[in-house]
Amino acid sequence: MSGYLAGDPEPTAECGCCGGEAVAQWCGVEVGMIQIAPFRCMDCGAQLDPIVDAERVTGWVPADEPAEARITGYYVNDRGGVISMTFDQGHAEYNDMMGTTTGGLLHRGWVRITNLEGYAIDLPPFMTARTRRALSELLARIEDERGWGVPYMKAMDEDRGREAHWTEVMAVVSRLPAEAGEEKRSGLWR
Repeated sequence: MSGYLAGDPEPTAECGCCGGEAVAQWCGVEVGMIQIAPFRCMDCGAQLDPIVDAERVTGWVPADEPAEARITGYYVNDRGGVISMTFDQGHAEYNDMMGTTTGGLLHRGWVRITNLEGYAIDLPPFMTARTRRALSELLARIEDERGWGVPYMKAMDEDRGREAHWTEVMAVVSRLPAEAGEEKRSGLWR
């Protein structure tokens, strides 16, 4: 555990498992901040030096991968990493654990896929090439192995979505800008 002085930027770390950005939780103590939880990767959920079974484990510890049969959704991050969700550890629990929101992650270029009350895909306003590739592979795998049916697709800044086969979803994705701040997309639903 560590800390930093008031006014300094909040420290981050590079994940030793996937290379993603890891963040920690901090608490204010008059002159600065003190770390109160291990660094946790925003991409894969691995932790640096966590406490496991009342003992500190040194180094990066990968997140437990949920049992395939219990998967109810996914996040696909802006680096193309796929994070599985279960009924017990879903999107809301992940967001609470990581100090994020689904809307915030979508604004960072993440994709949310869920199959709790129906199969749905929430698309971000932009998408990196890595995310496109990972999303395409994941949607094909869901189609082949999971049998979730036809997803309801909704783009981040749209009021309404619609049902679309995964190949139609990828056609919409192909028209999304590759980076945040690029010219706003138009005509996605044509």
